[in-house]
Amino acid sequence: MIYINQENPVKVTENSSLADRIRGNRKTFQCTEEMAKRTQDVFERSGCKKVTYPQYTKFAVIDKPTSNLKKEMQEVMAGYYNGEISKDEIKGFFMEYCGTMYARDENTILNVYETFLDANYAEAVNACFDKGKTIAAEEGTTANGMVYYDAEYYFRSEEIHELLKEAAKEYGEKYGVEVDATKRDENFKGDYLTGKPNFNSKWNFKAANLYGVGRMMDMNAVPPKGFSFFYHLGEEMGTKDSLLIVGGADWTERRNVPFEIPTAGRKRIDYFYLADLFKISGEREGNNKQYNDFLNKLVINRSAPGIIIKRR
Repeated sequence: MIYINQENPVKVTENSSLADRIRGNRKTFQCTEEMAKRTQDVFERSGCKKVTYPQYTKFAVIDKPTSNLKKEMQEVMAGYYNGEISKDEIKGFFMEYCGTMYARDENTILNVYETFLDANYAEAVNACFDKGKTIAAEEGTTANGMVYYDAEYYFRSEEIHELLKEAAKEYGEKYGVEVDATKRDENFKGDYLTGKPNFNSKWNFKAANLYGVGRMMDMNAVPPKGFSFFYHLGEEMGTKDSLLIVGGADWTERRNVPFEIPTAGRKRIDYFYLADLFKISGEREGNNKQYNDFLNKLVINRSAPGIIIKRR
């Protein structure tokens, strides 16, 4: 990876913004004329047109292309979700990454787009679960046996999805390249469940596999704005103090989950659809059908092995 002509590498101070700290942490060194000539030769042999080598005698950054780029994208997106990086700064980083990869064709631009978009959804889900951990602490419980879903992060990640589409198109226009990001959305390697960029499937993977007590049954379901739910599995297989909190735009309800200790002659209940525990009335939400439909896509369960959840 080569950052070209960095005449003034960012100097990091205690008061630097997160965006500047990220840029300032990139390794820099003075590129010699011999290095510059060798670099120019590589590009010429590959058939690429490149700036003349004297520009390489300025500061340049040489690094491994994939791992560090992905790591930096994750830092950028984590910064966005905790409020330290703006949308405009995300767009600026995208343009830098395309320049770094010397993106002059649609495929290379879309490779940057896909990697950045995957980081967007992953960090949106991480931020969502971090908020769930905060709620767990406020409730006097732990993050073990907890799941949290918040539509705010779903919609914020979708906004960044659209921003990155626009940025990819805009960058391509600078070089006379027509970029259609929807092509990559339909063949997205970052999501093995849907093959499309998707907040819900990344949330589901974490809820089902890392926390083990929640499921999303329809990855394409769109949550109502303002919706959230928090669930914590209680003691004694969930029969004691299992807490469910469901919220809308301006309301919140708490429920104890009615799991029972399995006994002879009694059917064991291992999971509930949220729609089994809540029904939103029209008096509370004008879009109550959307709420109830979405509640029917979410499942909470005991953290017991061998649970088979039936789809509706």
